[in-house]
Amino acid sequence: MVNYKLLKIRKKLDKLDDKFLVLVKKRIKLVNEVLKTKKYKNQIIDKKRIKKILLDIRKKSKKNKIDIK
Repeated sequence: MVNYKLLKIRKKLDKLDDKFLVLVKKRIKLVNEVLKTKKYKNQIIDKKRIKKILLDIRKKSKKNKIDIK
């Protein structure tokens, strides 16, 4: 027996995955641009920036009621 409701949900998930991949590709492109602007290897990893990004994601996740365990 075919569960049409399940198929519909999976189709929506597939569409979201496609959109997500487009965003990831854009982000990778921007990260590569940033890397090109950095002159020295010790500039590549910015611990302050990483910490800020993770904190922002955590805040936005809580605000949007996304489980962040």
